[in-house]
Amino acid sequence: MLDIYLICLIVGGGLLALSLLGGHDTDLGGHAPEAEHGGGAGHGGGSLAAWFSLRSLVSFAAFFGLAGVVGGLMGLGGAARLVMALVTGLAVGGFTAFAFGVVRARGEVGAQAGRLAGRTGQVVVPPAPARPGHPERLGKVALTVGGQLEQRPARSADDLRPGDPVLVIAEERGVLEVKFWDGA
Repeated sequence: MLDIYLICLIVGGGLLALSLLGGHDTDLGGHAPEAEHGGGAGHGGGSLAAWFSLRSLVSFAAFFGLAGVVGGLMGLGGAARLVMALVTGLAVGGFTAFAFGVVRARGEVGAQAGRLAGRTGQVVVPPAPARPGHPERLGKVALTVGGQLEQRPARSADDLRPGDPVLVIAEERGVLEVKFWDGA
């Protein structure tokens, strides 16, 4: 009979391998909260939801199973094997959540990071530049990344309206710098 550790190793390890080989760089419900809240300060991976992301749970399952199987091969009894598996799974799952929270806050998640300059998109929510007495307000821009339409936080010195075409000129800490694009 297969034990729970082997099942977790097979399922979690298989999903982890598929995600690494498939190049998937998103999570369920993963979006940029700084686009909705007007800034990224204080939002870098500290939420409880980030600790229970699909990526973290798959990492937990894979390494929980691996440690349990290794513990069994080492001849550990039930309680010691369970503690070893839990400590390993929680450590790896927690590290995964923390690490991806940090890189997501910096805008460095994905194979396309740093390669967005030169792409075109469309304004969804117009950004508002800083004015005397008014802080800068980030907007949202829709653009195609890796064959999928994504919305990213953006700022611009241009006066933009929803639906305006834009050109990405830079990316800093996950926020796009865009300008009006006339197609030329």
